[in-house]
Amino acid sequence: MKRVRRLLAAIASLALTAALLTLGASPAAAAPLSAAGEGHGTCTATTPGSKLARQGTAWICVKERPITAADLARIRAHTAAVAGVAAAPRDGIDPGDDPDASPEALCTSEKHQDVVSNRHNYCMRHGITYVLVNPGGRNGTADLVVTARSALDPNSVTWKEHIAVYAEKYDGVSVVRLALSSSCTACLPGPPAWGGGAIELRAGAEDDTGELSYETTTRGGAERSRSMIAYQSQTESPDADYPVITNGQWAGPSVACDGVVGGSPGCIASDNLARVTFSKSDSKYAASAVAYEWAQNHLSDNSVMGTAQRPFTRDSDEARRRSRNYYTCKAPPKPFVADPTVVNDECDEFPFARTKEGGTLGSLCAEITPRYVGGGAWRVDVVRDEPVAPCIRAHVPSDQNQAAGGRLGRQVQSERVRDGEAYQVVITP
Repeated sequence: MKRVRRLLAAIASLALTAALLTLGASPAAAAPLSAAGEGHGTCTATTPGSKLARQGTAWICVKERPITAADLARIRAHTAAVAGVAAAPRDGIDPGDDPDASPEALCTSEKHQDVVSNRHNYCMRHGITYVLVNPGGRNGTADLVVTARSALDPNSVTWKEHIAVYAEKYDGVSVVRLALSSSCTACLPGPPAWGGGAIELRAGAEDDTGELSYETTTRGGAERSRSMIAYQSQTESPDADYPVITNGQWAGPSVACDGVVGGSPGCIASDNLARVTFSKSDSKYAASAVAYEWAQNHLSDNSVMGTAQRPFTRDSDEARRRSRNYYTCKAPPKPFVADPTVVNDECDEFPFARTKEGGTLGSLCAEITPRYVGGGAWRVDVVRDEPVAPCIRAHVPSDQNQAAGGRLGRQVQSERVRDGEAYQVVITP
């Protein structure tokens, strides 16, 4: 009886296919979505009587998978071979922990996540397993890896992603076609990759010619919009006599855009703390940089600020800046007194007056004088050492103090730090 029922079901299926063909529908169009491939990802049933069906394939599925060590080795080998591409980790630091890592380097991060980013760059890495499934299990598999990397311009409302696809292990599948597009919130996506067409990849093949583009809809206002990018893939095997397209989708990076910082709107990668850097080798503000470094290294654990753990909070209000500067540098009982051995001596404070953390009464601050001793070396003389000081006042030349303030203002704009947003201060050699 069971054999009779199966025979009748097969006859009915063939009759339905013949009827659809009579009406002008292709067998591929007749193939319904199937839940029978549960556990294999998103599946599409093959057409009864088709070449794949005759070979035993009942469904074609795509399944999302995490990046593997083999994937990363392939990505590293590819990026290292590209002239002028900075893909290697710096000083043994994983690129995912390097705030200055290039998009290419971010693609090689060993972090177990699809998207790796810093404030201005990101890389999305995603694995796709293409599976031919029969009722008893797998008939064939093909592994693909897709990467999308981008460098964001903080003064632009548009950005592009460079797409690379790697064909990994193939088993029972000779070739796979892949088409890729994207969508996003609060932004306008450009056309699909490869002009809307599909690339054809065999085992071991690579293709880095794809591109996706975006334009934020944010142009002004005090709010920062967040554009969430999602990717859509279409895969098919040319081994089939009728194309069976299987769709996949996954989440990508988040890009934040605003029109309130600086003179033009722009974008950054979301969820990355802003960094303001000062170099001790820059003669324009070196004394200030040395003073800030001393503060971060010598204030008590409970008072160290401007770090990733205890960042500063930007406050651009000019009246409050003047008030904070007064309390730290000029207010009694111990106002700042210029040192005649420092040319055009001026009070430089840390925390900055343009932060909500600034404005501590100067009599509570430690007071220091950075002095250049030659050969790129500095010493710091402690003028007044206050126990558990929450701040410092530094004796620095007026031009260096002003240059440090200018440096802070420019980086606030290039990092797109809004009022009330946190940032850290990093001192470099």
